[in-house]
Amino acid sequence: MKMTRHWKASLLLAASVGVVSLGLLAATANAQWPAWTVVNVAHRGGIVPGYPENTLPAFRRAVSLGVDAIEIDLRGTRDGEIVIMHDETINRTTNGKGKVTDYTLEELKKLDAGGGEKIPTYGEVLEVVANSGVKLLLDIKVSPQLDKEKVVRLTEKHGAVLDVIAGVRTLEDLKQFRQLNPNIRTLGFVRSPSNINGFIGAGVDIIRLWPKWIEADKQLVEKVQNRGKPVWTTTTASRPEELEALIRSGLNGILCNYPETLSKVLSDMEASKAAARKAAGD
Repeated sequence: MKMTRHWKASLLLAASVGVVSLGLLAATANAQWPAWTVVNVAHRGGIVPGYPENTLPAFRRAVSLGVDAIEIDLRGTRDGEIVIMHDETINRTTNGKGKVTDYTLEELKKLDAGGGEKIPTYGEVLEVVANSGVKLLLDIKVSPQLDKEKVVRLTEKHGAVLDVIAGVRTLEDLKQFRQLNPNIRTLGFVRSPSNINGFIGAGVDIIRLWPKWIEADKQLVEKVQNRGKPVWTTTTASRPEELEALIRSGLNGILCNYPETLSKVLSDMEASKAAARKAAGD
């Protein structure tokens, strides 16, 4: 199955890069592309007119596109419920004003999140992706109102422990998720390259790097992979050539605002690698 293959390719990379150099792996398939399959993550469900970010229609569309994962932003409400909202305030994406934490879930549900859509809860998103093969990357916002134990218990209740990655921003959050359920995989949204070693030492499963860091240090991706960790990035790039450049840097996954474009680029990449293997006589 396509998504399972993609997913395993990224997570199992940890077993290979520690033994074989990145350059040798890439050369086995195509000198210009990484040997593995890159994970396509729809950032906030993707950006498409008519599909407001972080809403159920955006997530359903991402599922229909066949993405590997969807990134969602979790925040806590005044009454301790978990909703999907990127910003600290509701000003930009709804017809309301103020902080998410100023409102109860019932009050938030009365707002328009774009096109008449409502702010979804974490539980509602889990239901959307259930049995689809699509994973969820949770951007855990740093907030005392966001109950991390409730996040884990909801995940367990929906039988989604193996379908969720907790994206953490602090070592304390990483430690807490590993204690609450060690089977939930984790991604480190590290604040700078200097934080990478700390997250790896604490047992994080995946590292997210910004494109500007990769550009500044051409060896950074390989350095992290040689520590046994897949590397993902987040990009606002919309042009195929920009996405191609990121892929050629050896990344394992991309959080992308335009997952449909990335899907086409990845399809072309696989076709190119297949042609190279055929020409080599495989």
